[in-house]
Amino acid sequence: MLLKSLKIVGKRYKLFVKANFEDCGQCDDNKQTISLKKDMPKDLELDTLIHEITHAIDYQMNLEMSERQVHGVGAGLAAVFIDNPKLLNYLQELITGE
Repeated sequence: MLLKSLKIVGKRYKLFVKANFEDCGQCDDNKQTISLKKDMPKDLELDTLIHEITHAIDYQMNLEMSERQVHGVGAGLAAVFIDNPKLLNYLQELITGE
């Protein structure tokens, strides 16, 4: 994993990759950590990371989303990024103004 942390709605979440991890991912809002299982297929890692980021957003924004809603948003966004590989470049241009 290239990233060590993410800033999510003003809070810094540390990212961890764990070899002996039962779940694919976990977000601990109290410790502000996101953990991912090591050596997942890239598409599952993407889906899991977006899922856990969605949990963090849910917590920080006090949205009280159900697990089903978090899963739907995470899987939907992952599918959009996979189906539109140029989207991330375009978003980066919008962010930097370049």
